[in-house]
Amino acid sequence: MMRRSSPAHRPLALLARRPLPLVAVVLLGLGALSGCAAIGPTDNPVARKLTWFSYLNGDDLRDRCATEGGDRYRVVFNADYNRHVRTYDITTDPADGGSAVVEARVIEATNLARLTPMDPLSAARGETGTLRLTGPQFASVLARLKDQGAFEPPATTLRLPSQGVYWLINGCRGGRWFFAVHPYPASPFRDAAFLEPMRALDPKTVPFPALPAAEDAASAAPGHRNRADAGVSFELTADRDGLIGPTAPLGAWWPEGTLAELLNR
Repeated sequence: MMRRSSPAHRPLALLARRPLPLVAVVLLGLGALSGCAAIGPTDNPVARKLTWFSYLNGDDLRDRCATEGGDRYRVVFNADYNRHVRTYDITTDPADGGSAVVEARVIEATNLARLTPMDPLSAARGETGTLRLTGPQFASVLARLKDQGAFEPPATTLRLPSQGVYWLINGCRGGRWFFAVHPYPASPFRDAAFLEPMRALDPKTVPFPALPAAEDAASAAPGHRNRADAGVSFELTADRDGLIGPTAPLGAWWPEGTLAELLNR
């Protein structure tokens, strides 16, 4: 999906001390990261990277918003893309009193202890879990999010560095797509209390990372040098209509049907 000619992301300079071949590989990976359309959540780390910008923008939810029954929500918590990301994909069932199924993932820095010979991608898959909420339970979560201002769209254009901390939600409610994002430590995401409703959506026991001090969060702001961390570095730009620029210029890459199910294991 493409909204404007301005880029949705800007690959930033990687560490000069990295060997050139590794830098080239990472930059190629970044190019692929922005190139393909999301079809929804996935456990496959390669598919996740290829479709990440489209996934954040909710392209798949927006495309199906007027054709599918039930509201759908996508919540993403980014606490440095290379260190800790949490995603929650939520599907509601109006025929069951508004009950909801939450598909949650916690993606942290690659843990080589989780590597298995039968699954070479296992170390990067992240922790996954599913949670079922009754209609009243989910309505309570939505009410708390609304009270916090979580659904309020950005008032201005925002720049979101990958090493920063931000909370994003988009989805389809009542047949209409919406988008909101809140970088830390700007209002309403000023402290950890803003994250409390997410705990009701979380079937995993992986703890949330501690938020940096508000004054330290500026080190991740655009215009500052990146921390000396491994991994890729990029920047997103967003406003009330979603990410600005092309999020999937190469179109859909993931096959459908049985083959998609096989590759997504």
